[in-house]
Amino acid sequence: MLRHLILPAFICLFSCSLHEKDVAGEWRAVAFFENGRSLATNLDSVSLRLSPEGGYEFRSQGFYRESGSYRVSVRYLFMTDTTQTPVKEHIVKVLYLSSDTLKIRMSYDNKEQVLFLARRQMSDE
Repeated sequence: MLRHLILPAFICLFSCSLHEKDVAGEWRAVAFFENGRSLATNLDSVSLRLSPEGGYEFRSQGFYRESGSYRVSVRYLFMTDTTQTPVKEHIVKVLYLSSDTLKIRMSYDNKEQVLFLARRQMSDE
């Protein structure tokens, strides 16, 4: 029985990497956690657009925006923000991905942040 559980996990370790087409889409934030605690914050304007060609745009609260290119390596997004000089690369770990949910982990000011995003449907405004 144990062999049946180990083999799929072993195969996934080497073959469950993401590709741009897997994460591509329009995503909107639905929950935000910092250091394991849910933060009550307005997420209405927080969104992430990932194109299948490798471009991204991130919008946050207020007027904060960044955009540029991204690449995927195993379970990480390497996002190069070209709106800053010099350009800055952000590394984001994909913790979970389904057809309608994206959960990412990032670090800011020595704090672990986890953002839950829902795939934006065509009818969403």
